[in-house]
Amino acid sequence: MSEKKVLDILQECDALLEGHFRYTSGRHGKLYFEKIKVAGRPDLVMELGRMTAEQMNDIAQSVDVVCAPAFGAIVFGFAAAFAMNKPFAFLQRDPEGKMGIRSGFMDLVKGARVLLVEDVVTTGGSVRESIQVLEELGAQVVMTGLLVDRTDGRLELPVPWRALLTVNAESWAPEDCPMCKEGLEIVKPGSSGKKN
Repeated sequence: MSEKKVLDILQECDALLEGHFRYTSGRHGKLYFEKIKVAGRPDLVMELGRMTAEQMNDIAQSVDVVCAPAFGAIVFGFAAAFAMNKPFAFLQRDPEGKMGIRSGFMDLVKGARVLLVEDVVTTGGSVRESIQVLEELGAQVVMTGLLVDRTDGRLELPVPWRALLTVNAESWAPEDCPMCKEGLEIVKPGSSGKKN
């Protein structure tokens, strides 16, 4: 498995964007991964799922279920679960913005050993929320699999993690953003709706 293959997939879909972006975390950056362009290509989603499963091969026997937070990561988590021949469940936000698990997935997740799959991570906020929800249900998150780690490996999570692609996509708090200081227009592409 190579990071080059992941980059090739992202480039094939025109999913690597450069500009001035506001991420879901609220931070600003120059590089955006438009995962929805990949999600529209089932062949590439399944390939990324296969690559995630391959990356997790050494822990596959200690995983009971694969989970992913809605909405962007669902297809990637499902593809990884399919490739690993494991059940799948997703987390989602309620109307107030609180992360949770739908009642139909409760029995699947309670007490289970979980591989949590997320798409693109800048701060890890959604991952931490997902881990907390799963642990409150008695699940143990044994590993988090990321498609893209924007932190160049500096991400700190309460569980071990692995990424298919690690990049140094520098990001800034809005008040420190050099592009804001230059007056460049900001774009807020796909968002979880968690923040405005």
